[in-house]
Amino acid sequence: MTRKQTDIVVVGGGMIGLSLATKLAQQGRQVTVIERHDQPELTEELALRVSALNDRSRSVLADCGAWQKIQAHRTGPYKSMQVWDKDSPAHIEFSAAEINAEDIGAIVENNVAEHFLWESAEQAGVEIIKTDSWSLVSAGDDSSPAEVKVGEQLLSANLVIGADGGRSQVRQFTELPISFWDYEQRGIVANIRTEQPHNGVARQVFLPTGPLALLPTPNPHIVSIVWSADEPLAVQLLNETPERFAKQVETESGRVLGACECVSDIKAFPLRMQYARQWFHQRIVLAGDAAHTIHPLAGQGANLGFGDVNELCEQLQGVDLKALNDLTKRLSAYQRARKADTQVMIAAMELFKRGFGTANPVVKGLRALAFAIPNKFTPLKRKLAEVALGSN
Repeated sequence: MTRKQTDIVVVGGGMIGLSLATKLAQQGRQVTVIERHDQPELTEELALRVSALNDRSRSVLADCGAWQKIQAHRTGPYKSMQVWDKDSPAHIEFSAAEINAEDIGAIVENNVAEHFLWESAEQAGVEIIKTDSWSLVSAGDDSSPAEVKVGEQLLSANLVIGADGGRSQVRQFTELPISFWDYEQRGIVANIRTEQPHNGVARQVFLPTGPLALLPTPNPHIVSIVWSADEPLAVQLLNETPERFAKQVETESGRVLGACECVSDIKAFPLRMQYARQWFHQRIVLAGDAAHTIHPLAGQGANLGFGDVNELCEQLQGVDLKALNDLTKRLSAYQRARKADTQVMIAAMELFKRGFGTANPVVKGLRALAFAIPNKFTPLKRKLAEVALGSN
């Protein structure tokens, strides 16, 4: 078995892993990425898995040299947001104009972002190893590096970053404790052609069985939907014909965009909250979905991950990775900062989920009042828009 020394191994070549690898390589680090899939290909068809990226997330991509290419290829910027409750008068609208911004966010296909981040990583000198045959051998200690076995090669690294998703093998190896609960919902995704143009507005309607989001794509008459449906409804929806499924979207959205037609496959994924109580051990640290997954109702999952990228790269700037004491101090600071943001977001998502997932008339009245207040008072609306933009 051959042995190879590198500064940092990043496990996971998604948006978060590739962003970390690129930014750390730009700091002069020798970085190796382990990823099981090939570089995603660009296609004419709109992908089903998308992310709503705020300004800070796009800044990370710009730092990597990828945002300019993503933007030139295909993005769906949105200039305003409309959120309403199907079973009450509760509604709120806010726009980029209220905070003197060009937009509030942009809908980006995950595979498009990953395609261009892959290019950026390689241009920055990152080595990308495509394999699903790897295992962690050692978490390292004060006198020895962490070790990752890749095929017949043993990689020795001063730091291993687990950016390998919600089912992170890195997290499982280190036995870092997690808190989690199952929302008993599935996120159903599809692309829907609409009679009326979306006009660059991100829309979300809260239903008793879960929120339905209609996200603008570059095509003015196609929206990407994310329907967080309770399990019984999800089973029913997935058994519908594309025509009947589109009719359900049309009906439950109050025909806000007129007649609907399904123009893609219909896919689903289980929804659960998951949160690592400890984010690092020895020379191993977590980032992105490996550390936290949240409900998609506010589209903040990817933005939390890019927040991890910013903080971790900032903490690692100039640190001697070989000195475990110094590294531990920086990883502790990273954990403190990111756990605080993550806990706030998880609490907010849980409040929304429970507050809107009930038909209780008292709760319905309270949420109508809660929506009416920010919709009438411009300073509070402006603050909500700033939070969505990531400029707070």
